[in-house]
Amino acid sequence: MARILIADHLAERRNILSTFLRSDEHAIIPVAREGEAVKTMRETQPDLIILEGTVGGARILNEAKELDSQPAIIMMMASMPSTDQLVELMNQGVNDVLISPLDIRDVQTKVQRSLRGRAVSSGLQLRLPELAGSSEKMQQVFRKILKAAAADHPVFISGESGAGKQLVARQIHQLSSRKDREFRSVYCLGLAEAELESQLFGHEPGAFPWAIVQRQGELELSEGGTLYLEEAGELTPLLQAKLLSFLEGRKLQRMGSARPLSADVRLMAGSSQSLVRKIEEGKFRADLFYRLSVFQIEIPDLRARINDIPDLVYYFLSNYEVQIAPEAMEVLMNYSWPGSVEELKNGVEQAMNSCENNRIEIRDLPQIVLKSVAVSGRKHKFTPLPKS
Repeated sequence: MARILIADHLAERRNILSTFLRSDEHAIIPVAREGEAVKTMRETQPDLIILEGTVGGARILNEAKELDSQPAIIMMMASMPSTDQLVELMNQGVNDVLISPLDIRDVQTKVQRSLRGRAVSSGLQLRLPELAGSSEKMQQVFRKILKAAAADHPVFISGESGAGKQLVARQIHQLSSRKDREFRSVYCLGLAEAELESQLFGHEPGAFPWAIVQRQGELELSEGGTLYLEEAGELTPLLQAKLLSFLEGRKLQRMGSARPLSADVRLMAGSSQSLVRKIEEGKFRADLFYRLSVFQIEIPDLRARINDIPDLVYYFLSNYEVQIAPEAMEVLMNYSWPGSVEELKNGVEQAMNSCENNRIEIRDLPQIVLKSVAVSGRKHKFTPLPKS
């Protein structure tokens, strides 16, 4: 059972949160004023503080840093904070944010996640929308995302297939100054050179036999926004040269046209292969790689951050009235997940479809997971947060 302090000047919202969180068997301490909050913090040493900013936010945040319990902190806000505000909140020790009007499922997910992050590590954790992970490896990724979002340079994202590279790219876009413009993506693997060139740069009628009408490329269509290139290591030498030319001058030419066009686009690229190795093999231009990788973000393999698996599983379940047995969670933590986060997500969805009474048991997990863990054994233990 966790001790949760709710500091909010609105009685109705305070009561709703108190009633809901008590149903999860937590001890709830609601207060309305700054003085009450500080006094209660010192007396009760809460595990989690849900703080509404008008109730003396700065003083309470500073006071929390001095408590022996080192509480996790969730800030309630009227709207999604900007990138600069997120950085400032992180520096002040805030773990997560709740946006009014409150969504009860969102509250449950973030309370559970913040308490788990506190249990895993004594340090405070940074959380970003749509991403989960309390390990230090993922905390480093989150910090790099915030830095990249605050700038406007190209970003190169590496990681296994299914690791969530496009999700990271989209998150950077949504936190950036370009968030109100389009985020578009192109999958570079498996397309013929002419087809991919047309998709990226567009074409004029007659540029090739099947070019009947004019086509705008993704670079034009992404004007003012962000274009993400998935598996950029598959670009041919011709397309690498054209992309480098665009990065150097922000000019492009449609296929079959000599007229240069301007485009204000932030480029991001991802690859599941080592582009450094491709450069050494002469298959990728070093100058293009340096242009694309002003910011570099490497997403760690899921098997290298086992303790993030519960965070991810709870996130995948957060929109459903489905629970998971501790024994089933432990099995998930002992599988190698060669398909990374995407495979884990699919496995959880399969288990949800198989389970009874809205509770995932070991028998509901994918057979490939069960067989693998039966052979390798269980080396990693899962300790659920105590209910009472």
